[in-house]
Amino acid sequence: MFELGGRPFAVPLPAVREIVRMAGVESLPGMTPPMIGVLDLRGYPLPVMDLRDEHASGRGDVLVLDGGANGDPLGVAVDRVLAVLDADGLQPSIGTDAGTPTTPLPSYVKNVLRNSRGPVYLVDVREMLLIAV
Repeated sequence: MFELGGRPFAVPLPAVREIVRMAGVESLPGMTPPMIGVLDLRGYPLPVMDLRDEHASGRGDVLVLDGGANGDPLGVAVDRVLAVLDADGLQPSIGTDAGTPTTPLPSYVKNVLRNSRGPVYLVDVREMLLIAV
């Protein structure tokens, strides 16, 4: 689970390779939002995209997304990582059929789940980035 703009989001754990602190991201000439720079991740140049709003500070966490079978890893800056949960950590949201949203949501929202504090949006982060471009 991670936070953006005060809202909790979740991404399936297999999609995340690791979580690192937002430190040492180098901006390069010609980069345009949502690309904010490159992070030296143990000698590997990791491109970092930013999902945070334009008023976010330099602080935060970076989700290192698995590149899948054909892609390279990608860093995604978020306000902060809240937790790493197992499958039982979130439940289907009340008022939905097995967690399926009953009202139209952005295409990147794959499910609405719930924890003790309220709704948590299960998202496809790569799809969120496509909308941000």
